[in-house]
Amino acid sequence: MSNFNQQGGRREPQWRKRRSQAGSGGNSSNQGDYSNSRGQRQSDRDGYRGRRQSEGGYREGGYRKNNRSGSKWQDRRANNSRNDRGDRRGSYQGEREDNRGERGGNRGFDRGYNRGGRRFNRDNRREERRDDRREREAQAPREGKHSYGVRDSRYRAKEWRHENEPQIPAGVKASDLDRESRAALSSLDPNNAEIVARHLVMAGSLLDVDAEEAYLHAKAAVSRAGRIAAVREACALAAYGCGKYSEALREVRAARRLSGSDSLRAIEADCERGLGKPEKALDIIAETDISGFELSDLVELVIVQAGARHDLGESDAALLLLDQFLENHPLEDPVMLARILSYKTDLLRELGRDEEADKVAEEIPEIPDTVAIVDLEEVLEADNPYVPSDLHGSRKPLVETADVLLIDLDGVCYAGTRDIPHAAAGLAAARESGVKFQFLTNNASRTPEQVAEKLKGHGIAANPAEVMTAAMDAVEILTQKIEPESKVLVIGTQALIDTVAKAGFEVVSKASEQPVAVIQGYGPEVGWRQLSEAAYAISAGALFMATNLDATLPTEDGFALGNGSLVAAVEHATGQKPFAGGKPFAGIYRKAAAHAGATKPLAVGDRLDTDIAGAVAADMLSLHVLTGVSDAKAVALAYPDRRPSYLGLDLTDLMRVHPGPVHQPTGAWTSGESAAFMVAEDGRVMRDEEPVDNGQVLSLEDYRALVAAVWDARDRGVFVHLPDLQVVREVETSAPDAPEDDADILEEEPAAPSEEAEENLDSAQQVSDENLQEEAGEEVPQPVDSEDQQLELLLPDEVDSERSE
Repeated sequence: MSNFNQQGGRREPQWRKRRSQAGSGGNSSNQGDYSNSRGQRQSDRDGYRGRRQSEGGYREGGYRKNNRSGSKWQDRRANNSRNDRGDRRGSYQGEREDNRGERGGNRGFDRGYNRGGRRFNRDNRREERRDDRREREAQAPREGKHSYGVRDSRYRAKEWRHENEPQIPAGVKASDLDRESRAALSSLDPNNAEIVARHLVMAGSLLDVDAEEAYLHAKAAVSRAGRIAAVREACALAAYGCGKYSEALREVRAARRLSGSDSLRAIEADCERGLGKPEKALDIIAETDISGFELSDLVELVIVQAGARHDLGESDAALLLLDQFLENHPLEDPVMLARILSYKTDLLRELGRDEEADKVAEEIPEIPDTVAIVDLEEVLEADNPYVPSDLHGSRKPLVETADVLLIDLDGVCYAGTRDIPHAAAGLAAARESGVKFQFLTNNASRTPEQVAEKLKGHGIAANPAEVMTAAMDAVEILTQKIEPESKVLVIGTQALIDTVAKAGFEVVSKASEQPVAVIQGYGPEVGWRQLSEAAYAISAGALFMATNLDATLPTEDGFALGNGSLVAAVEHATGQKPFAGGKPFAGIYRKAAAHAGATKPLAVGDRLDTDIAGAVAADMLSLHVLTGVSDAKAVALAYPDRRPSYLGLDLTDLMRVHPGPVHQPTGAWTSGESAAFMVAEDGRVMRDEEPVDNGQVLSLEDYRALVAAVWDARDRGVFVHLPDLQVVREVETSAPDAPEDDADILEEEPAAPSEEAEENLDSAQQVSDENLQEEAGEEVPQPVDSEDQQLELLLPDEVDSERSE
């Protein structure tokens, strides 16, 4: 790659300098001096050869031929040395003569020695020049993509492009991108994937408003992820939208090479039309295999085909194409029908057939404008512009917003053999509200019946039909990959064996029985012998299936080896990656929701890397509770693909409202009655303009506001320094002798908020306060024990909150 100096002039590449200095070619000025010093005109070739010989060049340099004493080569060299070739050559010549006089002896050895010295000196000068250049570059301002040195110019140019990308508003989130496109970006670095996703969101949002700006965002995404087909498709659509047909063609073809899909064939053909090549457009359509096209793609294709015919003067053929398509493809979708009838109307008007056009126009169905559903009351009450956040809010208890709860087990319902405080009471209250339950677990060592019995042992009502295990998910995947009644080698517990057998497969235990597939699940007795049998079968060609990939398993003593760690051993031995079920993959969530016949599922979990990541992958809302593995700091620093929708302490938060985060005009975030949190430029988290200390105790509402502030800062590329946190429901502010069993005091709700408080309260919290005040006098359910009694005092019959709405 050629480079440029800081004044913008062309700079000769280093390899060419070295070659010219070694005698590979001379510059014109030196040749002129040489000719003048000879006193006669010589051809370019003679001058070139003479210079090469005088400087010890390659091929015909003096290292060989000058050793012939008395030959014409030596004479020519001697003649040349008597001429003035500039100060530099004169100094060399003088140095050589001095060395000859001092050393004497073998002249050939002297020449070699002196010539070596010349090369050494020349290298020194080259190093000095390079050092001078580097010093100048270090002192000069570096602006522009070609202002750096040779070696790092490509990387600096890339940085320059990124620095000159169009700005993305802070409110644009990567989570706004559709799930398929986000999945396509999963191979990128998480930070880069986030920026690319936000550029794609901007490109899609601006395409119908400002196509040029949309194209700039799409180009920025291509510069970061040019090998992702979805990115090239977005750039093709943006270029097409602003009339850059040549660039749109290039991007369409690049996307097709990457994905192998012809989904943008209509765009490609229409770009050829835009470039004045209707015949080429018709050829593209004729070569297209439309067997796998959706009806919407066919509509676009026939419109382009009709347009190409009209461009060629075949307007009757264009109208015939549209009529035949409508006859062969009855369009029930009003959008597609309006699209094709509108084009037919325009075509008829262009042909001067206005009466026919009016009749067709009457058949065009009305398309309602797309309306964003917003909370009007919240908008009217807001004093500042709305800024979205990945953290959600809910004016109603979460059980009233969902029709099924997808609940994790270990870390949420229980912790090994220990009960989790308030888990049983929280689920009991949720069940009374009428919401359905589905218990999800990555533990493949138990059957649904055994899981239900364990839950009952912790005071949680459950039946086997409400349980979905990773073994069930993996076996269902297996049924789609191998034939029924195939032999399957099972590594795991009897529960997994029973699940595989129930699905109609023949269970084997030896690789010598030639199984078609191997399925591996967790089992405390799984050891070297079983893993070796799996390796034998997989190496022989068996399909490799894992129930889940959890690296660890929480126990009372800490984290033990999980199934994922044992699967990694087999993968390392065989070189084969397994297909996997369970969390964090979306399949188990969708199967559980479909099993319950639900359309508004809410996932509940404690681990960001499995429970929450799986919910995000399945495009489901989720509640994170602080009773298990992932703590408050991990939640605040979570990547977008692991961010929960709601935050709570335990399962009782299913029965509570969740004030949403609010972005204040000062740049700080609040939630309900929380303090104001923001992230300073140096990355420190500030609470009411004071830094958050290590181990600081926060209320639940403070915690939500802090998380919203940190997520917003990380989305803007700020590196956040976050200390360890401790979260409680309410920070103790009352007198120490206050009675703990007084429901009114525990709720800590004022009877009548002041005017100043009403102005600062989030609208969601205001509704929550009113509901709690209305319900404070209702009958409290009979408690089971002291802990449950305190819980019920916190939640005075909120399960009947529908009646107060």
